[in-house]
Amino acid sequence: MFIGREFEMEKLNRLYGEKGFQMPVIYGRRRVGKTRLIREFCTGKRTVFYASIEQNDSEALRMFSDEVLRSLPGKQSSFISSFDSWDSAFRYVADFAREERIVLVIDEFPYIASANPSLPSILQKAIDHYFSGTQLFLILCGSSMSFMEHQVLDYKSPLYGRRTAQFKIQPLGCFDSMKFFPGWKGHEQLYGYGITGGIPQYVLAAGRHGSFRQAVEEEFLTGTGVLFEEPANLMKQEMREPAVYNSILRAIAGGASRQAEISTKVGMPSKSVANYLKALIDLEIIQKDYPFGDNNSRKVVYRVKDQLFRFWYRFIPGAMSLIGMGMPDEAFEKMIAPHFSDYFGPVFEDICRQYLVRLNRQKSLRTVYREFARWWGSDPETRQQEEIDIVGSDIEWALFGECKWKGEKTGLREMEKLQKRSTLLLRDKKREYCLFSRAGFTEGLRKEAERTENTMLVNLEKLLGEI
Repeated sequence: MFIGREFEMEKLNRLYGEKGFQMPVIYGRRRVGKTRLIREFCTGKRTVFYASIEQNDSEALRMFSDEVLRSLPGKQSSFISSFDSWDSAFRYVADFAREERIVLVIDEFPYIASANPSLPSILQKAIDHYFSGTQLFLILCGSSMSFMEHQVLDYKSPLYGRRTAQFKIQPLGCFDSMKFFPGWKGHEQLYGYGITGGIPQYVLAAGRHGSFRQAVEEEFLTGTGVLFEEPANLMKQEMREPAVYNSILRAIAGGASRQAEISTKVGMPSKSVANYLKALIDLEIIQKDYPFGDNNSRKVVYRVKDQLFRFWYRFIPGAMSLIGMGMPDEAFEKMIAPHFSDYFGPVFEDICRQYLVRLNRQKSLRTVYREFARWWGSDPETRQQEEIDIVGSDIEWALFGECKWKGEKTGLREMEKLQKRSTLLLRDKKREYCLFSRAGFTEGLRKEAERTENTMLVNLEKLLGEI
């Protein structure tokens, strides 16, 4: 089952249809689905697919030779078992691609480039002297985002200027992720996104089960589960000091959002914590947010961007003793169920923003908004801190949104609060409002929304209708 990635597939196929040499660069964090996307794209196309692993250069060249000679058999392949150099291998591929469109995929390019630091320069020569004028469709793919951005895409790289497209693959959005949970109850499909964050491998693991609770108990709260140690294992693979990163992630997942708070919780100087935060941002595990329209560094807050990491560090460390005793039911009941609604509130806000982005892309809103973000700040009259879940803006219009994940219906009082808070910013613009509510809306609010015609009400059924 291949779900989503319509944009990337359309762009890749369009590029494939153009004549001449093409070199799209595809990169993104581990588990995000890069290889599956490429394999889906390559279906029905003549392809050489080389999946790199960590090994020395001579062994990498041998395995690359095996794949090239197997996929592109010719006169030379009958009497050679391996090319004597990367240069020879690339020339061989170029000969096949002079008249025929050939796809050459080098998956996890950073592995072979690390084993042979001169490989980017060798590949540059091949592009300029062998591949130019051919029909080769070369895909370079990698999970090390820093390597791909600095050693492939950066202007200092030998390969700079050779790419013809680049794709930074992001996790699946909520509405594509929910398609992996067809047998789950409606709100549980949202929960599925809230614990996997749209990472395909995680979504597939959870989607094997018949309900949200079963997925959590089998994959997170059982020692044999696919996701039981996933974040901790990734930290061991990616970071030199996993214990420090684990402490920082647990602090942020537990509610610490400012650098000083995080520093206090982990017992480290603030300046030292800053370096670790930057590394986690580079891996796209956390992100730093500013209030809408305000880039003041003193107002920045940190949050766990990856929903699986946020869920895991929020609940699993505290449940380890029960997991160790083989008691997933008790771990769910005692450690997760009482606090999951609070955990899910920020996830619901993220889902609501995705809903508005989808409407914005379809040009179904009053105008095309340039961005959607959260806002927080002080009311100068009351001197109290206020928040608005979603703010959007264009030249003439402003949109203000409120997201309610609670058991009772949302009424006029919440609408009036949103209107009052909205006067704290963007006062020169026309205004519209959007309220999201799990439990629906009171009759009074529905009538008011119909009367004013500048208020959109979105209940759970409407959200689920986007699947």
